[in-house]
Amino acid sequence: MPGQVGDPAVMEAQAKVIDACRRHGRFPGLGGVYEPALFERYIGMGMRFILCGNDLSMLMGAAGARAKQLRALASG
Repeated sequence: MPGQVGDPAVMEAQAKVIDACRRHGRFPGLGGVYEPALFERYIGMGMRFILCGNDLSMLMGAAGARAKQLRALASG
């Protein structure tokens, strides 16, 4: 179920992974989590490594935020 990290079936499967990791002394992780509410939920479940973006999305987000700051200064 690619991209469906908030789906109850995926979360149930991840809970099993987290439990197995705890039993075997490993740190569970998950990629593709982009919503802050899901970060919090998965961390609360015991995830210790979450990929929440990639280089391009982070650079574009930072560039967009900087452009917004500059536009605000230029307009006012």
